[in-house]
Amino acid sequence: MPNVPIPLVGPTYTSRSLEVASQVTKNFYIEVNNTSPDNQTIAAFQPFPGLKPWATTTGIDRGMGVYNNELYKVSGQSLYKIDSLGTETLIDTINGFERCTLVEDNSNLVIATQTTKPYTYDGATVTLGTDPDLHTSNSVTYIKNRVVYDGNNGDVIFADLGTPLSVNSANVTSADNKPDDSLAVYAFKDQLFAFSDRSITPYYASGAGNPPYDVIQNAVQEIGLGAVNSISSNNNYMYFLGSDLQPYRLAGLQPQPIGNPSIGRAIDGYTNTSNAIGHCFTFNNQNFYLLNFPDHETWLFSEGAGWTNLSYGENNPHLFGSYAYCYGRHLVGDRRNGNIYELDFDTYTDNGDTIFRQRDTAKVSGKSFGVPGKEIFMERLEIVVERGVGILSGQGSDPQIMMSYSDDGGNSWSAERWADMGEQGKYGSMIPLAWNDLGSFYERMFRFKVTDPVKVVLISANADIEVGV
Repeated sequence: MPNVPIPLVGPTYTSRSLEVASQVTKNFYIEVNNTSPDNQTIAAFQPFPGLKPWATTTGIDRGMGVYNNELYKVSGQSLYKIDSLGTETLIDTINGFERCTLVEDNSNLVIATQTTKPYTYDGATVTLGTDPDLHTSNSVTYIKNRVVYDGNNGDVIFADLGTPLSVNSANVTSADNKPDDSLAVYAFKDQLFAFSDRSITPYYASGAGNPPYDVIQNAVQEIGLGAVNSISSNNNYMYFLGSDLQPYRLAGLQPQPIGNPSIGRAIDGYTNTSNAIGHCFTFNNQNFYLLNFPDHETWLFSEGAGWTNLSYGENNPHLFGSYAYCYGRHLVGDRRNGNIYELDFDTYTDNGDTIFRQRDTAKVSGKSFGVPGKEIFMERLEIVVERGVGILSGQGSDPQIMMSYSDDGGNSWSAERWADMGEQGKYGSMIPLAWNDLGSFYERMFRFKVTDPVKVVLISANADIEVGV
């Protein structure tokens, strides 16, 4: 009876028809290792870090930012400073209810609120802009010693050097390539991008005229912005949700779609996409872009391995609201309230609540083994996981992994069968867990689920099979 590999590791990819594909990866990310001893590429599922309580402010999350190496947060209608110990200090009032963009220039924290003219905070005083040429802005960015805002209609507003609330009317220009509305501005790799609802206009610093920025000719993209707060970047790419509801990334001037039919169909079915929130972050030398639809679900893109899902509880969107890297910590604002959490690899709950980790594999059939159309008899299924991950007491002291399978494309599932992942200290990561007497099938998917608050690393799967005549 041959022992054959089962396709355990893979992204979320659900087809319009479950009979075609219905892979799900939830609350894991894919880690790809190209340095194995035999030079083979190894991929495994690593657990997405839990949310460790860190600080509390009052009011719904509206955004976070870093100024003078300290964390600031707008919660409700208040601006807070939070020190390295998680102690908050109320600074002043920030009017409005929409999400805010917080950006540091050389000497100020600049805050765009979407419902008022921008504010600044200089370490002592919060000031609301009053300049008539300063518009109500959705966003703010900082490039080459100058603060820039989106404005009314197609306007892009360049503040005076060193004075972010002062605007010379000659420095208000229009990204008028399309008769559309300015939604956001964003600086990336020494270029300025003006996003509207039907186009993206890139600017470069010409150094002459008012403003001293010009549109890069023949580089305007006829893709609009689908969500003001979906823009984020790392050292490699700028990411955003397009007006066509596709996620994109951009390294030069040409946006590259990074979605697939599965995520496209999912987003097309959402009733609200304009409130999507996007964040880039890096851990374990791996870059991620998180795209959270607070009314629907959360998608996580790895630059090396594609899309998976995150959730709060079993099926709710993740708690990710605002995000900042400060004090050597990945800090997350709860989208529902004023709580701030630390993304922590040694925390296996989300603020004390269960994390549901799940993998629904790709289909296994006779075609997988070079004998399409044949009936498969499976005597034994093995899965390699990290062992000995139990905690000292309570739930998780005897951690279990639950296996079920579907022979109808994920429409229905067998009863769960449990296997022991090992009490604390009972190691042996290459000793597989096993289930026997799994019957016959023509096509089968496997579901692996863990709800215990422990470290869950899924490495590989194999099965003993026989092929029918």
